[in-house]
Amino acid sequence: VLYEQNADAKMLIASTTKILTALVAIREGDLNDVVTVSREAAYREGSSMYLKAGEELTLEALLYGLLLASGNDAAVAIAGFCAGDVDTFVAWMNDKAAELGMEHTHFENPNGLNDEGHYSTAADMAALARVVMEHEALAKIVGTRSITVAGRTLTNHNKLLWRYEGCTGLKTGYTDRAGRTLVSCAER
Repeated sequence: VLYEQNADAKMLIASTTKILTALVAIREGDLNDVVTVSREAAYREGSSMYLKAGEELTLEALLYGLLLASGNDAAVAIAGFCAGDVDTFVAWMNDKAAELGMEHTHFENPNGLNDEGHYSTAADMAALARVVMEHEALAKIVGTRSITVAGRTLTNHNKLLWRYEGCTGLKTGYTDRAGRTLVSCAER
């Protein structure tokens, strides 16, 4: 650690939640698995990749929608596909967080919408980022600036990919209560 400030302060993390959603998804599914979008996923509030109920996409396409477009619909579709229901998937997220030593973290959903019981710290999210960046498929997705998948052109919300030399990717987030959140990586 070169610098830290309030590294263990519990905070709302908004869509940076989706980093762990992706890590659990890749453990539970195959990138080529075909996912049928549920009505619950298609009508999820907030940021979206504009999924339609009954639409079929690969898990890989949903991961791009999750991590680039920050699709709350993709988060719910992934959770339902991998675990059968969102609550089971969220339990898996909390298990994985504990396994990674994320001692000051708790998840209530796969998308990061505000909930008092949904929080993490900068230190815990940095530990998660290190694990994700070691995973070849996930590192490729979070480092992608723009891509067309499933008939949609998705652009990464992480502007550091364009503006910061050596940025290798990761995830932004925003809610009114959390404010702007960011987990990002760079190599020099």
